[in-house]
Amino acid sequence: MKVFGFEALARWKNLKPNEVFWEAAQNNLVLELETLILTEICRIGKSTKGKTFINVHPSLPDPYFWECLKGKNVVLEITESDTICFTALNVLRDLGFILALDDFGTGSATLESLCLVEPEYIKLDKSLIQSKNILSRDSLITAFVGHATRMNTKVIVEGIENREQLQAARINGSHYGQGYFLGKPEIIC
Repeated sequence: MKVFGFEALARWKNLKPNEVFWEAAQNNLVLELETLILTEICRIGKSTKGKTFINVHPSLPDPYFWECLKGKNVVLEITESDTICFTALNVLRDLGFILALDDFGTGSATLESLCLVEPEYIKLDKSLIQSKNILSRDSLITAFVGHATRMNTKVIVEGIENREQLQAARINGSHYGQGYFLGKPEIIC
């Protein structure tokens, strides 16, 4: 077990990230918000080792915006809070970016989007590993890992908060894990 990468998280005092991104989308300010976030990522990015996973709004108002990160061991996580713009997504592919489908199993995270995005990483939403239905949880993780392996994709189980969940992810074949049990977010100033 070793650290494979880090996720850049945007956090604000007294505001939930999904609310900030939703408000930005409603007011056509996604690019402005992502500019602020990218500036901060570039400032602190030199201090991280391994891959840096960065959430990207699915509308992708300007996919060339991310070009400055090309070749920098970055994985762009397509969040499914809204409809994915596949034309822009193809631009990211053409630029050579590695893609992840984030929070798979929630909201708009559908099997169709899994087929269309063809991500290098699938991040299974934390609700799966934290499910009380152990048999169903284990069956689904195993199924997703089997599919991912055939597609040359890696599975990351999100939301691992205890040893039992870590064991479940490992036993069922998950390639990677993420969660408080493995490491809590840190503020980098």
